[in-house]
Amino acid sequence: MGKNVHMAPAFIDFEVNRYFGWPGQAPSYKIGQRIWEQLRDEAAARAGSKFDIKAFHTKALNLGGLPLETLKMALGE
Repeated sequence: MGKNVHMAPAFIDFEVNRYFGWPGQAPSYKIGQRIWEQLRDEAAARAGSKFDIKAFHTKALNLGGLPLETLKMALGE
């Protein structure tokens, strides 16, 4: 990895250990990111010019830690 990326050796060590030591973390993060963005885009499409991204994030974050399916139901309106 050090031959192919421009990162500090300590950061490379961290990333390699993260991917091998916690293999589900990176894909779980990416799936969550995609669902979050999908829900945000759907809310923006429903609200049109009235969409307030700060209000959307406040509402979603105030729900606390939820399974993704529950988050979808809570924000799906």
